[in-house]
Amino acid sequence: MTRDDIQALAGLCRLHFTDTELDTVAEEFSSIVEYVGTISAIDGNAPLGTPPGHQQACEPRADVAGECLTAGEALHNAPSRNEAFFKVPRVLG
Repeated sequence: MTRDDIQALAGLCRLHFTDTELDTVAEEFSSIVEYVGTISAIDGNAPLGTPPGHQQACEPRADVAGECLTAGEALHNAPSRNEAFFKVPRVLG
């Protein structure tokens, strides 16, 4: 990563670096990106659904959208409600 890349990134993050800090951050960021790049070079780097050696109890269900509750159904057992909202104690003063 170049100093210009780091300055552009810092601007997006609203960070301000001195020239010395900019050089240090550029070096460190480049080494981090290089290290992360080594992970993709490892063979057999497929994502795991379960930890190694762990048997999954059942097949995961399909992620399918279903019917949603109406506001009335969702609020039916709420101890305190206001029209279409849950009422909760005030947290901030």
